[in-house]
Amino acid sequence: MLRETISGVLLALVLLSTLAFTSPAPQQLKVIGSAWVLAPAVSQTDTGYVGSATNISVLVTEGWGDVFVSTYSLTQEDFQGAATAAARVVCNVLGLNFSQYNFYFKVASNAVIIGGPSAGVAMAVAVYSALTGEPVNRSVAVTGMISPDGTVGPVGGVYEKAQAMASSGVKLFLVPPGQSVVTTYKVVVRRIGPFQVYSTQPVTLNLTDYAMRNWGLRVVEVSTIEEALHYFFNAPLKPASQAKPIVTDDVRAKVNSVWSALEKLASDELSAARAYVNASTLTSLTKSALLRYLNAYAGSYLDAARKRRGDAGSIPLLTSSIAESRWVKLVVDYSEGRSLEAQVNSIRDEIATYLSLAEKAGAKDFAQLNFKVLAADLAIRASRLYNASASQWSSDPQSALQSLAYASALLEEAKLWLDGLSQDQSTSAFQQASTYLSIARTTWPYVYSVLSQTGSPSTLLDYASTYYSAATSLFSSGKYFLSAVAAARSIALAEAAMLDFQESASGSTVYVDVSSRRASEIASSAPNLLVSIYFYNQSLTATSDTDKLAYLKLSSELGSLTVELAKTFNATAMPTPGVQETPQPQPTPQPSQPQPRKGIWDRIAEWLNELYVRISLAIEGVVKFLRSLIGK
Repeated sequence: MLRETISGVLLALVLLSTLAFTSPAPQQLKVIGSAWVLAPAVSQTDTGYVGSATNISVLVTEGWGDVFVSTYSLTQEDFQGAATAAARVVCNVLGLNFSQYNFYFKVASNAVIIGGPSAGVAMAVAVYSALTGEPVNRSVAVTGMISPDGTVGPVGGVYEKAQAMASSGVKLFLVPPGQSVVTTYKVVVRRIGPFQVYSTQPVTLNLTDYAMRNWGLRVVEVSTIEEALHYFFNAPLKPASQAKPIVTDDVRAKVNSVWSALEKLASDELSAARAYVNASTLTSLTKSALLRYLNAYAGSYLDAARKRRGDAGSIPLLTSSIAESRWVKLVVDYSEGRSLEAQVNSIRDEIATYLSLAEKAGAKDFAQLNFKVLAADLAIRASRLYNASASQWSSDPQSALQSLAYASALLEEAKLWLDGLSQDQSTSAFQQASTYLSIARTTWPYVYSVLSQTGSPSTLLDYASTYYSAATSLFSSGKYFLSAVAAARSIALAEAAMLDFQESASGSTVYVDVSSRRASEIASSAPNLLVSIYFYNQSLTATSDTDKLAYLKLSSELGSLTVELAKTFNATAMPTPGVQETPQPQPTPQPSQPQPRKGIWDRIAEWLNELYVRISLAIEGVVKFLRSLIGK
């Protein structure tokens, strides 16, 4: 038995050695570089919070876009997302393809648990050093959350972190916008009889003055990764672009054509809706409420668009006017007990039709590619609204009908952008869809992990999740162009959600300013980049910073996607800046001056108007019920 066992072991060893010699050698990944930085952290002790130094190192090799994190301390779930965001942002800054590298982070700290967001910018600094070979300036340290668009977000414990960095020999400490003024707490001792009672009292400090006076530490606010890299590596800051978007005559003519067609349709729909209400059997109260609603919304959207005739950014106002008029007609049908099944099925079939048309549409030049992207985005949004309508129906039929009306109106606009495009597209957007889907896959979960810790709900982030799901489904069904557009919208809304949170947390408007500057640069990066102008101009009339950030990020992400798609769809599609066909700058569809924002009383008036309509419709339902009881 022993001899048989030994023979079996020897045989196994022979087989293993044979396999070892015959199997192919493992792939060797070329090392690109490595670097380390000291990042400040905060730990909680019995006496309160104290700052400490965390060592973050990174090794970069050739690869396929994977990010790995190894820690001596435990890390929170957002650390992986922060590391991925840092690597992507730096690749964007350097013009490198993220998917061609692997990143291996190692974190060592005395803190028991390390949170990811506050180390985001520091990780980006380490990645920059590893990729470029530039040495890190050890007299500089930074704390700040890294956003997927490269902006620096707020963190906690800035006072304690500054103190720790000063003790480590740092001379310059970079902090997020608005966080050079901090609130710290001092211990107050009171004697009550024979007892000493300890309590804390908040103290507001100007950290810039306090740190320099007490620790010899200079504190500077930075709002973007480029600014942080400037202090660490003396990297040149790119001057703000003074270029203006260039739009050629043929694109201007297309914008005017779409605008005019929608303006006529909006006017016709408004007149038809008023007549529909007046001819209905609804009570006078309900009729009055619906007519007032039409004037307040459908009418005001139409009037606002007419003041910006031919502006690409005013086209959505016309679409909204059409939607509100159609909603009122749907409400009348619903209130009078008419079947809506035929209308619902018609919209469903149209969505399927225009999704298919947008996917297959050809684009003979860069201008037509912009039209195709806009149509695809509108059809995807219509699909989301249709699905929302179905889920809203049982709990809120009126909101469900509004979603349905908007879906219908968006398709009207999509149809006009597709008009004139051939249906012979054979070029695949597989690569762009894969790239943008990969970015979306890491962007919105990272933002979610950060916002969920703060307890801050975000409608923008909910939409980002919905569009990511749509992008995944479209990719699986082979609709790569639509998938890329849906993924870009998901990224944009997730980024906007993050910036909106950062603005509310810091009280600084720098995030709107930075986003506006970036969107403007992208809109000016290529002639006829209408997709970017379309959303940028909408940001100028946004009534809240939340909406403004959403439009600006859509301008940046969908504009950038359009430029990427042009490389695949037609190598000669993008015209050269400065061609002679470029007209002199005109008011439209160039970015225009921001409009005054609505005040609190305007918002209250809107709320009361909507409440009046809902109450009237509720009363209409009661009247209808009572009539049925008495047989009338």
